[in-house]
Amino acid sequence: MSKLSKEFMDEFIFEKKIDDDSVIMGPSYGEDAAVLKIGDEYMVVHSDPISGAVENIGWLTVNIAANDIAVSGATPRWMLPSLQFPKNYAKSKIREILEDMYEASFELGVHIIGGHSEMIDGIDHPLVTSTMIGLTRRPVFTEGAEPGDKIVQIDDAAMEGTWILASDFEEDLKEMGIPKSILRDAKGLREKISVVEDALSVNEKVSSMHDPTEGGVIQGLYEMAHASKNRFVIDSDIGIKGSTKRICEELEIDPLRLISSGCLLATVSEDIELGKGKTIGMVEEGEPELKFMGEEVQAVLEDELFKASRELKSS
Repeated sequence: MSKLSKEFMDEFIFEKKIDDDSVIMGPSYGEDAAVLKIGDEYMVVHSDPISGAVENIGWLTVNIAANDIAVSGATPRWMLPSLQFPKNYAKSKIREILEDMYEASFELGVHIIGGHSEMIDGIDHPLVTSTMIGLTRRPVFTEGAEPGDKIVQIDDAAMEGTWILASDFEEDLKEMGIPKSILRDAKGLREKISVVEDALSVNEKVSSMHDPTEGGVIQGLYEMAHASKNRFVIDSDIGIKGSTKRICEELEIDPLRLISSGCLLATVSEDIELGKGKTIGMVEEGEPELKFMGEEVQAVLEDELFKASRELKSS
């Protein structure tokens, strides 16, 4: 599974005119959500699929969609999930997904107000897409980064990908020699996937925020650079947990290109302290590009999770 290229989306999605003054932010490369002006507030809306995981998808769909609302400066409030299950999928498994979904929504104060479900032929595992809605008085846009801003990483890269791999392929990883202690640490990352609290605690200080999902931190930074039309220069190591490094080394995948919900990327004026996270680089004036340790980096078209999943399923 891979993303559509920026060039394709520019031609067929991003450049389509929206004749509606209430739309403050419509489809745009790197932006996490649409933003609508409603009276004195802004409504922030986002849809996100869970396609790379099997276990924990009920919990994931709530938290991943909520992350994209929070990094847009809004408090997640309402959700509409669309659930597709394979024909004859066990009712006990469906019940588990729904219970996880409601547990996660309760933890975040989100109300599930509608949605859709169906049993269909042609798929071998559940697919869940959720639309999340929130409200704010100050929206935050990925395009908001300014030259001179520092780039801040809050929490570690690839935690979502590490957790999914350890949850969906635990027995395979054991057979490959991954120690039980590493797998235990990796499976414990579930509670680290949400960035809602961190994002809402800094949203008044930042110029931009982004939730790096597919393509990992590299793709997240690339999207921020191109959305803001600035050069992003990364000259510091990206924080990665030991369990992530061990699993990625064994699978021969790059943790910086592994789905990374739980890691919050932000830009902030150099004279402002967020009180959390670490500075990993600077925003510079220039053609939009990502410079990582002196090398220009291109967009990530396929997340390392899908590469690893294919290899593990075929072995």
